[in-house]
Amino acid sequence: MTLPRTKKPSGSHKAKSTVIIYSAYNAAPAGLTDDTETEDLWYAALRSDPRIGGLELPVIGGQLHPHGLARLSNLLDPGWSNTISAMSLTLAATKTDQGYGLASEDPAGRQRALSDIASARTETLRLQERLGPTSVRAFALQSAPRADRSSMSAFTDSLSQIARWDWGTIELLVEHSDALVPGQTPQKGYLTVEGEVEAVQSATDSGGPRIRHLVNWGRSAIEGRSAGTPLEHIEKLGDGLGAFAFSGAAPVATDRSTEWEDVHLGLAADEPGSLLDSDGACRLVAALPNGLSYLGIKTGAPTGSRGTERLQLGLSMLDILC
Repeated sequence: MTLPRTKKPSGSHKAKSTVIIYSAYNAAPAGLTDDTETEDLWYAALRSDPRIGGLELPVIGGQLHPHGLARLSNLLDPGWSNTISAMSLTLAATKTDQGYGLASEDPAGRQRALSDIASARTETLRLQERLGPTSVRAFALQSAPRADRSSMSAFTDSLSQIARWDWGTIELLVEHSDALVPGQTPQKGYLTVEGEVEAVQSATDSGGPRIRHLVNWGRSAIEGRSAGTPLEHIEKLGDGLGAFAFSGAAPVATDRSTEWEDVHLGLAADEPGSLLDSDGACRLVAALPNGLSYLGIKTGAPTGSRGTERLQLGLSMLDILC
């Protein structure tokens, strides 16, 4: 396919005000997009909460919604400033294609990933054209595949290409997942924070668009097997941190996870075993640098919950953050 045109560097990325982005799709019931009535109620519940400044929207099968952008546009609040993540796209591809990813040592697999990001970019810009220039604030990229099938030079080159495409006002973020740690079974096992920082710095220059980093509390805790790892990652990134998302993780089995499984647990008060408690979340918020694009919440659904009850864990996090 033809990759997007490039643009002339236009200076550093303009800072945006911090909003709260809810990754509500992680809690969505199966088949939501095929049940119009249930989907309408789901999005109505999200639109009714003034604390939510936007949603994280996943790219699945090359699309932001299986029934098209017109349907999605009607569901979203016109005042929201949403973000897009390629994580679902990346995870689906790497299940059957071990050479797939922006950091892949396999040139063909890396090209497949670049082509998919190019298509996702087109879809994202079309959504932005429908809803207005502030409707999409960021797009998150991942350093897949597993680090033992990846290379720094490959990821650097991919980021360099992507950064030269015309993204308009949309900020690019590298979303960190748990890195591949020797002797430890990974959930995703991508590059280290240090490696991602090096790739970003090598791929961009002072005159071009800036790429920053997205850290998720639960995934950092899973990587380090510690509630202290998220703060360590924040400190390592400094003002390179562009966004931070909250989800829990547990060193023990819970009602819906094994130990250190990446299922986006809620707060400890809602899901016993989770290391993320309200006091710790508040302390971490205080340690975050100024100038973040957004704060995120990413939770699954309580066992046995139905309909909009599945939003309970995320709404509890909103209570803490707001």
